[in-house]
Amino acid sequence: MILDAVVVGAGFAGLYALHKLRSQGLSVRVFEGAPDIGGTWYFNRYPGARCDVESVDYCYSFSDELQQEWNWTEKYATQPEILCYLNWVADKLDLRRDITINTKVTSAVLDEQTLRWTVTTAPAKP
Repeated sequence: MILDAVVVGAGFAGLYALHKLRSQGLSVRVFEGAPDIGGTWYFNRYPGARCDVESVDYCYSFSDELQQEWNWTEKYATQPEILCYLNWVADKLDLRRDITINTKVTSAVLDEQTLRWTVTTAPAKP
């Protein structure tokens, strides 16, 4: 498969990168090692995990619609609510169709003659 861009990780930055690159007309694939989106917030499930800045600062500021439609329930959101927000954004922006979960990027090699990358993936270990 030939793509314009590959993004590693489906956390806050990865989802934004997918949205931004797609809006520029590029073909993109995101590879996420976890069983679902969320990046670090998928794995940070220890008791009491929450953001250390006000929840509203976790909203994507590129979209007034996203900012206005989501209502945080706490001033400092918990991990489950942050993960819920990321899933809501992924669905709202139809990002899932370009995300492959349970998959890790194992190598990325540049062919200096063609200036093309060969990206190799493997199933993530459970």
